[in-house]
Amino acid sequence: MKITSTQTQELFSQNWKVENGLLSKKFKFKDFQEVIKFSNEVFKIAETQNHHPEMVIDHSQVLISINNHEEKNISDKCYFFAKAVDFINIFPSI
Repeated sequence: MKITSTQTQELFSQNWKVENGLLSKKFKFKDFQEVIKFSNEVFKIAETQNHHPEMVIDHSQVLISINNHEEKNISDKCYFFAKAVDFINIFPSI
């Protein structure tokens, strides 16, 4: 199902953007260890939701981009993925 305008606005308020048909957001961290911890949590979400993003991992940041490959658009599946990723960032694992 295609993402709703309400869901889109909610994600935009959390710094998600739509670029080149992908929902994306850059997450910044203090060091590479935090990057790896965060990335590992994203991998868990991706496997649980069976919805796999593109990830660019750098020394202190992670760029996540996602769309629904089957539907070839940004779907509600992307919305739920983004919300779960934002939850990690609010409550980082220890």
